[in-house]
Amino acid sequence: MIPAFSIDEKVRAYIRKSGQNFRLSTSPNGPVLLPLGESSFKPSDMKILVGSNVLYVSKLQAKYIKKIDWPMVERYLNASGDSET
Repeated sequence: MIPAFSIDEKVRAYIRKSGQNFRLSTSPNGPVLLPLGESSFKPSDMKILVGSNVLYVSKLQAKYIKKIDWPMVERYLNASGDSET
């Protein structure tokens, strides 16, 4: 399955810099990009390579996403108390 959404370059850079794999998850405030460990992937998830890291996206959620953008990262950073500029 080829994703019908784009990934913002700032998000791509964040994933590459972190050296971690991530999963796009749901939250009460909207989609959130979580590092694995905070969330786990499912075997049915789409796997998207970002550098040498993997971004997992639920196939069900992928239907409704147009763009994976920085606010999805900010939701995680704000909840965890981290900051990123």
